[in-house]
Amino acid sequence: MEPSAQPSGYRAEYRDLLTQAYDLDKPAAPADELAFHRTAIGAAEPVLELMCGSGRFLLPLLATGVDVDGVDASPSMLDACREHARDRGLDVSGRLHEQRAEDLRLRRRYRAAFCAAGSWGLLAGDDEVADALAAVRAHLLQGGSFHFEVETGPGPPGAPGGVHWWNRPDGAVITARGGNRIDAATGLEHGVGIYELFVDGVLVHTELNHWVRRFWSAEAIASAVRAAGFAEVTVRSGHSDAPPGPDDLLLTVHAVR
Repeated sequence: MEPSAQPSGYRAEYRDLLTQAYDLDKPAAPADELAFHRTAIGAAEPVLELMCGSGRFLLPLLATGVDVDGVDASPSMLDACREHARDRGLDVSGRLHEQRAEDLRLRRRYRAAFCAAGSWGLLAGDDEVADALAAVRAHLLQGGSFHFEVETGPGPPGAPGGVHWWNRPDGAVITARGGNRIDAATGLEHGVGIYELFVDGVLVHTELNHWVRRFWSAEAIASAVRAAGFAEVTVRSGHSDAPPGPDDLLLTVHAVR
């Protein structure tokens, strides 16, 4: 769907329990996705990762010598990234910034930027998307490139099957339940997740996390990126070099300032 006149200000929330569950559920970037972004970046440095989260993509790149910085709006995610960096013996001093994509205020300018794992869809409003694209472009050097992913549609609406849970190394258990629905007027997916922490079988903490997600057609996302002033815009099918097709669930966008 291609919403128009979307209100701005939609936010996804990544609080502490969600961050812990995310780390336990997705401890590392999928090898094929990491390789895709590494290839897309090429030899261009320095690199900026938008919505870097707990560092699933950023830290492996840093470990191979890539000069990469990251921004994320979630302090919990950035704290997790710093902890993972310490565990790996990596220095992220001055590399992580608590900022929203649409409000970038960084000192450096970059030869490449990327946003992985479909996170760009968490920017839902038209103004929010336009501001974020303009901010990324402003932080790229002339000829710099931006690579990111968007999804074309939602999964089935409703609650996930049952309760999901993860065992922490200290024996505590995190559970999650929730659901999602599509706003018929806007085409946006609204979801909530209830995360609970049990220690010795006793519930000690509960969090409610809310998100809104936007979906894109190839034509709509290409138009938005061109409107932000990018000179070259290419949309591909998934993590491939093939043109987009009608059955694609994931699109990758490659733009050059």
